[in-house]
Amino acid sequence: GLLVAVAEMAMASGTGAVLLASPERVPAHGWWFGEDQARYVVAVADGAAFLARAAAAGVPARHLGRTGGQELTLAGVFSISVERLRAANAAWLPGLMKA
Repeated sequence: GLLVAVAEMAMASGTGAVLLASPERVPAHGWWFGEDQARYVVAVADGAAFLARAAAAGVPARHLGRTGGQELTLAGVFSISVERLRAANAAWLPGLMKA
C-alpha cells in the first residue's frame, strides 16, 4: 500500500515525510494499506508542476504530503523516526526466528 511504499522510501533515503490524512470518502486502512497495481508513489522537487503535467496527460495524481526531516508522520495518527523504523524493519525476521 501507499504507507508501506513511503516507509520503504524513507528507510532507503534516510529522509522522513509528513503525510496528509486520507480522503474522507475512503476508509483510512484501505487508502494507506490497499494494494493497487495502478498506484505509484513518486517524490518530486516541484509538486505543482508534476500535478499539472499529470492532469494535462489525463493521469490522475494526488499530493500525499511532503518529504524532509527525520520522521515519518501520518497527520493526526502517528510519528516515528526513520532510524527507529529502520531498526524495527531490520529486527523483525531475526526476532521471528528466535520465537
